[in-house]
Amino acid sequence: MQSVDKASVVKALRDLGAYLQLNGENAFKVRAYDIAAERIAGLSEELGPLVAEKRLTALPGIGESIAKKIEEFVSTGKMETLDTIRAQFPPKMLELMTVPELGPKKAKALFDQLGVGSLDDLERACREQKVRGLKGFGQKTEEKLLAGLEIARRAASSGGRKRLGDVRPQAEALLEWVKQAPGVIRASLGGSVRRQRETVADVDLIASAADAAPVFAHFQKFPLVAEVLGAGESKSSVRLKETDLQVDLRVLPDEDFASALHHFTGSKAHHIKLRGLALEKGLTISEWGVFRMKDGAVAQAGVARHENAEAKLPVRTEADLYALLGMQEVPPELREDWGEIEAALEHRLPVDLVGAQHIRGNVHSHTTWSDGANSLEEMARAAKALGFTYFTVTEHSQTSGYAGGLTLDRLKAQWDEIDRVSETVKGIRLLKGIESDILEDGRLDYPDEVLEQLDVVIGSIHQRHGQDEAQMTKRVLAAFDNPFLHIWGHPTGRLINKREPAPMRMEEILDKAAKKGVIVEVNGCPDRMDLAPEHVRLALARGLKLSVSTDAHSVNELSAHLPFALASARKGWARVGDVVNTLDADGFLGALRQR
Repeated sequence: MQSVDKASVVKALRDLGAYLQLNGENAFKVRAYDIAAERIAGLSEELGPLVAEKRLTALPGIGESIAKKIEEFVSTGKMETLDTIRAQFPPKMLELMTVPELGPKKAKALFDQLGVGSLDDLERACREQKVRGLKGFGQKTEEKLLAGLEIARRAASSGGRKRLGDVRPQAEALLEWVKQAPGVIRASLGGSVRRQRETVADVDLIASAADAAPVFAHFQKFPLVAEVLGAGESKSSVRLKETDLQVDLRVLPDEDFASALHHFTGSKAHHIKLRGLALEKGLTISEWGVFRMKDGAVAQAGVARHENAEAKLPVRTEADLYALLGMQEVPPELREDWGEIEAALEHRLPVDLVGAQHIRGNVHSHTTWSDGANSLEEMARAAKALGFTYFTVTEHSQTSGYAGGLTLDRLKAQWDEIDRVSETVKGIRLLKGIESDILEDGRLDYPDEVLEQLDVVIGSIHQRHGQDEAQMTKRVLAAFDNPFLHIWGHPTGRLINKREPAPMRMEEILDKAAKKGVIVEVNGCPDRMDLAPEHVRLALARGLKLSVSTDAHSVNELSAHLPFALASARKGWARVGDVVNTLDADGFLGALRQR
């Protein structure tokens, strides 16, 4: 058996699903490969023993056929089905699937009629105005494809920023590895990951120890390290296998840990303003500490070792550093120079930012009734085990047929299933809901007499994202007029590094949401993280309430997605009281009914 690389197996399954889409395979078969990929990616145990012991089919969502393909790939390094279908297309064909507005049907049409098989081919065909002449395309589509090429190329570039959702699992695994190194006293993530930016260029780790050498030696043995880029007195850098990320580890004496952590957390704009405040107090700040300057001395780079530093001040924690400047401690997520420094000086920063410990109910979830990977009972039991006291069942609605959306008959049949599981799984309350498509004209995807029978109605846009700003704004505003819409789901429809937010007049929309009492979702799917923090701030300024939602399609995503929703909410300064699912089930339902 060959060496098992989970990332390669996951990629093979996803590639096969993508090629099947190009060949017009049905959505359920394609989704099966995506689910299998998610299962393998989320494994907490080694893949090798599962394959060797023929236990793959014990994983939810992996049947005999897919298990055999995985076994074949692990054993031989090849998957015959994938190789056969891949040979039908140019080598870079799947690049086209990363272009916004270009689904598999259109990509196949471009290939069949114009021979387009790569991003370069697509750009050439668009610039030569050949695309607009094809049936189903037109000039506007051609222009949108040209605009989307930039997004696709940015995502494909190895030097581009990667999604936080792709980076953080590896970063956290590395952090735990470093904590186990000989002599480590404290260790933390820094940089964009610690500040919870939705995209990340690299990973910073900061640790304290009396001797850096054994820490670096241990760090460089992390199983996913592809290459050691360098090591010095206080810093070592490596490149990782799966994400091609650069990771920088800095090891300093423990007395310098808090100052270094603060420095390498950033942001640059936050630091520049802080240094100006420090100078006004006769202080200077660097990764080496906080120093009081001699009278008349001018701060210089590297002043930690400069003769103008009169005294090094004790900084055990980051809170100590901010206290020396007469400020509240600024949480890492807020350090972007978005007004947090001024608020901290006036001691009006929120002290009750929402956290995982405050979330009482899971909002927005999908089961095998639509495009989820686990049964309703499995999801309910997993939610209960995670400490949720209620669980919203919100499948896709009938217009989303590609995602297994529920016809009216199936929706009503699911209500019986919810009642059955409620009797079986005690200690968690199941709420009947739907994620209704907001149709092109702003209507919701079921009659009002059906919607009014549901506990939770989330309204989301899944199709026709290409409407212009006026059309999209009108569409959303019209949806808010429906009295049975409770929550506006993944509001801008963005997919990070894949699809730009839909054009809309956000302030006008939020104004109406406030007037109508619509709750705004902060969606934790790592692809989405939608609303973005700047829009969270706009919503909160209008007194809107938020739903911190997982959009979970599997048991694993119930826990895996929540931190990303919290990251966006916290970065937008959301307090506990701003979030409706920090309430118990009755309080949550009461908040929905207030409109």
